[in-house]
Amino acid sequence: MHDASASLPQDTPLAAARRGPVVESVHRGRVAVCDPTGEILDAVGDPEGYVYLRSSAKPFQALPLLLSGAADALRFSDEEIAVACASHNGEPRHLSAVRSILRRVGLSEDDLQNGAHPPLYGSAAARLARSGEVPRRIHGNCSGKHAGMLALCVHEGWNTTGYRRPDHPVQQKILGALSEICVVGRDEILVAGDNCGVPTFAMPLKNLAIGFARLASGEGLSGELAVSASRIRDAMRSNPYMVAGTDRLDTELMQNTDLLVKGGAEAVFACGSPEGWGMAIKVSDGSGRAVRPAVLAALSRQGIRTPGQRETSELYDLHGVAIGEISPLT
Repeated sequence: MHDASASLPQDTPLAAARRGPVVESVHRGRVAVCDPTGEILDAVGDPEGYVYLRSSAKPFQALPLLLSGAADALRFSDEEIAVACASHNGEPRHLSAVRSILRRVGLSEDDLQNGAHPPLYGSAAARLARSGEVPRRIHGNCSGKHAGMLALCVHEGWNTTGYRRPDHPVQQKILGALSEICVVGRDEILVAGDNCGVPTFAMPLKNLAIGFARLASGEGLSGELAVSASRIRDAMRSNPYMVAGTDRLDTELMQNTDLLVKGGAEAVFACGSPEGWGMAIKVSDGSGRAVRPAVLAALSRQGIRTPGQRETSELYDLHGVAIGEISPLT
């Protein structure tokens, strides 16, 4: 059993914010690159330190939907599988896919329990505000994940009202799938509450990298888990827009590389390559602005670059004038 009172993981500077000639802020963190067997191929900071996976766990949380046969029985499209793995922008195509999942199982938006917030994409949020509507649960970036959980409940005949509880069969199936694909004991996974109300899971950073190495390559998987992982991988790779949306790093990377990508809240990022490696990154202070430079620099070390890639992000003042930059340090 992991000792939750253990000291903080060792981290290292990943990115710096510069204003003029001065480094104004430094974002520290950790990087782990592993193969499907668990061998650490590269590391910055402590790869053994625990991290909450947050939304980077969503492809794993969707596994029981495939393992149970629910996705096939309900004839889910690849877009619907992808949105079940998504932290979506709340753009029209995202909402349409979530509604389609709910219709397939005879449920409605009212059955979602993920909570409400404005769409993540600014233009979508502005349109909603101009219409005079208030954000509803379906606009929440986790509504696809929750729709998938509800679909699993209906398929298996489980109670839908309590699906968020850690002891509910849905969450127990997720815990089991997560343990198997990330090669970490169930009793070693720490469970807490995510912002959308379902459990979130903590494990060593390296195990998140292992999970994505196995998910992206299929190596180390067999039987129904291999088949289900392949369906999720193919759905996400063929529908990167559904996994995130406009102006999102996850979408951009999947459109321009062969990587399988899923980020999460509090500056967590994970990806996997079909060549047989996975990468997990955690920016220790949870700052999203440090994720892009840290990720692009780490991917460059693995030989992955995107067209027109700039690892440095500019900082602007309120007049739109560039006054600094955030750049990688590793």
